[in-house]
Amino acid sequence: MPYHSPEKNIEIYYEISGNNNGPKMILIHGLFLNSDCWRFQLSEFESNFHILRFDLRGHGRSTKPKKRFTIRNYVDDMFSLLQYLDWSKDLYLIGHSLGGMIALVYGIENLSNVKKMVIADSFCFISQEAITDVLGRINNSKLEDFAKGISIRGLSPYNNDTAEFVAKIVTDHMTKKDCLQATAASAGFNICENLETLKIPVLVLVGKKDITTPVWASEMIHEWLPQSELVIIPDAGHLTIFDHSKEFNDLVLNFWGNQ
Repeated sequence: MPYHSPEKNIEIYYEISGNNNGPKMILIHGLFLNSDCWRFQLSEFESNFHILRFDLRGHGRSTKPKKRFTIRNYVDDMFSLLQYLDWSKDLYLIGHSLGGMIALVYGIENLSNVKKMVIADSFCFISQEAITDVLGRINNSKLEDFAKGISIRGLSPYNNDTAEFVAKIVTDHMTKKDCLQATAASAGFNICENLETLKIPVLVLVGKKDITTPVWASEMIHEWLPQSELVIIPDAGHLTIFDHSKEFNDLVLNFWGNQ
């Protein structure tokens, strides 16, 4: 399995697939998930795009650090991986939830590297209340129950097969302590005003029934971004990449257009 080490004792798992001659697309997963979550997107995107997906530190098959880490580390890991792979021009980024936050920071700091971006069900600001709420739900549940609860809260409509797949992504690779550390990494995140400098086309997507990153959070991102388009997907929840994957994929491909 391919790994990249951005710093001592940290290994980031990644996979590359798709059309070697196509434009470069990077998929960045959300909190508690890993790069396996893109199964409904790969079948649509691989024929035309050269795709990189990876597991964030503290998630999936990547290293679970004992010491605290932050979104800064997520972004630095991504930057190091892209430098290592020589993926540094004309990038198409898709970030879901936490992955959207990481994509936005990467874009702000490496504007010339990114051609277009899709930010789905995400935030530009995380309140301490939101962090405390998630930490409480982790602490007060068995890992299996918390992992299943991600889909109970996030899928609209709920689908048990999908919920079991999502839960397995979590329980196969993370402990409750890992989940707590990954949640704490977002504390203090606030880049809303910085979005004014991100002068590239950005598609902002959100499920109308998203209770994790509500519609107002995507509206805030849209308002700050100079060249963004906001689409609210009717009846979708937080896990739009699963519960409304066809609409999600069609919106993304339409937005990419002719590259």
